Amino acid sequence: MKTISVYTRGFTHAASYYRILQYTEKIKDAKITNRFTMTEKMYRSYTDAPNLFNKIRYHLMFFFRNLANFTADMISKPDTVVISRAAVPKVCFFPLSFMYERVLKNSKVIWDFDDDIFGINEITKTEARLLQKYSSEIIVTSDYLKNMLNKKCRDKVTMLPTTDGDLMVDEETGRNCPRVQTFDKHINILWVGASSGLKHVHNVVEALDKAAERVYKKSGRTVTLTVICNLPLEHDTEYLKIKNIRWARDIVLDEILKAHIGIMPLLNIKRSLGKGGFKLVQYMAAGLPSIASDVGYNSSVVTDHETGILVDDKDNTDGWAYAVEELSVDLDSWKDYSRASKEKWEENFSFERNLAVWHDMLTK
Repeated sequence: MKTISVYTRGFTHAASYYRILQYTEKIKDAKITNRFTMTEKMYRSYTDAPNLFNKIRYHLMFFFRNLANFTADMISKPDTVVISRAAVPKVCFFPLSFMYERVLKNSKVIWDFDDDIFGINEITKTEARLLQKYSSEIIVTSDYLKNMLNKKCRDKVTMLPTTDGDLMVDEETGRNCPRVQTFDKHINILWVGASSGLKHVHNVVEALDKAAERVYKKSGRTVTLTVICNLPLEHDTEYLKIKNIRWARDIVLDEILKAHIGIMPLLNIKRSLGKGGFKLVQYMAAGLPSIASDVGYNSSVVTDHETGILVDDKDNTDGWAYAVEELSVDLDSWKDYSRASKEKWEENFSFERNLAVWHDMLTK
């Protein structure tokens, strides 16, 4: 049985869980050791209040936990080491850099990242050099991220979308869930994400408010924007109701089954180009039609006017109001979008397919 060390920031960190941990938890024919680089308490403190004091504590924790992690793996020499994004962001210097290289030299290395970790300076040049040099497999979500690597590394790349095994909804559940029963009374729009993404939502709130006004005047239905996040969305609106719910993994499915539209707005900035469309994939897993900015990888996830609507919002956000109206017209049309969303998820973003890829990489 192969031995594997998995370096992530733990189950609370979204990329760690959805990219790696949800799969390794199901692989039983390998001896897998989690090398968590962060505690849940510290991660929540940092994301809820990223002030200077918490930033220093956060990065000191990376340093000292990895002193222990690297020491353990220098001794045990696992067959495979899996790195999520960056194991030692900001603190990859001696002695950690020396120990890190020893660990990578001794094992097969699989490196996974799903965001522009280079552009946001999450990964140091030293760690990027080590991972590109020693990785046997590099897993990314898009060509955009692949092309950030040195040309010599690109033949090591495997494309794997981010998906969610917790949100799979069968046909009967989808047909009888609350969103179907409430469609004629009100429209519930959903956004799920971290506080760093709230700026994208703020950009379209006024357009969503216009949509809420039109829907109300045409049909008498109210429109609610439900935001599931570690911090609240605070924005004044006239017709649109905003409901904030603190993020917890176990509440997301319940809220998706109450929602009629999932959204993923993105500002037209460089960092958006590295996004992997994960919110959209989550919505699709539960058969939820979506509206998304026509930016980056979003256009590969949403089939326009079939699984959802892509909005060209580079100049203005008016298209968001029209998109909400279109998905709110009648239940039969909404069901067509819902059915197509679920079918595309099964064809292109299946949890079982991703699990099979991880299983092969870790056990063969």
